[in-house]
Amino acid sequence: MILLVLTSVLGYELKTTVDTSVFIMTFTALTGALNHFAIGGMPETLPLVICVLSTLIWAWIASRFANKASAITLNRVVGAVLVILGAAILSVN
Repeated sequence: MILLVLTSVLGYELKTTVDTSVFIMTFTALTGALNHFAIGGMPETLPLVICVLSTLIWAWIASRFANKASAITLNRVVGAVLVILGAAILSVN
C-alpha cells in the first residue's frame, strides 16, 4: 500500500518509492522481532540464518537490477510481482 501512496498520491518515482518502502519495512520488522524476543520467543538458529542470508543475497540482486533497469522495466517488474503476490494471497485465503 505504501508503494501506491508514494507513487500515485505523492508523485515519487518508483526507485525512490521502493527504497523508501524497504527502509520503512526494515524498522517494522526489527521492531516486531525485538518485541518477539522480549516476550521470550527465540527462533531456531538454522532457519534464522537461512532467512537472513537469503534476504541479504536477494536484496543485493534486486538492488543491482533496480539500479540498471529503466523506469518502465522497473514499473512492469514491480507490477508483476505485486500481481503475483496478490494472486498467491487470494489463493491461500
